[in-house]
Amino acid sequence: MKRLSGGIDIGKDTHHVIILDEKEEIIYQKLIPHLLGEMKQIIKELKCLEKKEKARLSFALEGKNGYSNPLDRLLLSEGFTLYNVDNYKLKRFREAFSGERKDDNRDALMLSKMLQLKQHINSPQEKVFIEITKPSIITDSLKLLSRHQQILIDEKVRLTNRLGKKLLEVCPELLALGKLNHQKIISILSSYPDFVYVTLKLHHSIN
Repeated sequence: MKRLSGGIDIGKDTHHVIILDEKEEIIYQKLIPHLLGEMKQIIKELKCLEKKEKARLSFALEGKNGYSNPLDRLLLSEGFTLYNVDNYKLKRFREAFSGERKDDNRDALMLSKMLQLKQHINSPQEKVFIEITKPSIITDSLKLLSRHQQILIDEKVRLTNRLGKKLLEVCPELLALGKLNHQKIISILSSYPDFVYVTLKLHHSIN
């Protein structure tokens, strides 16, 4: 069976897709909006392309984490083979074509070309292609919770820094009494808006 090599450059709002046949001719090229309905429609087109060409279609992706979801999950669920290529290895491969202009479309083309040469540039010593497998429900749930936890941590740090900056402007003495997450400080701040009185109260409570 023939083999088609696809490259997908992942972006925040759009994803660039280019597919090469065995003669390195571009037979499919598309800009996919990061919208679920659009992605599902594109996948229907890709399945039709496989059938028309009587070939197996695989993809190399740059930027697997983050914005690749849900496109990578949809592709995997339809039986396509996906490989991740990290930015550094793509950059090294791109240097062989340094005369060309760098853009997202070109990166998708470079990924397609890399995938065509997979058996020549992949080795046990240097894994250029890492196959992306469909995660279990448990793994997916843990990733979702982990990302949400990190968002909450980042939000806490951001709010704490903003509070610290505001206290430096209004009543710097408060910061000398302890950490901003000290329960007594938080409790008194929420109960007494008068910072002069708060400072005296905190000295009495902590000491």
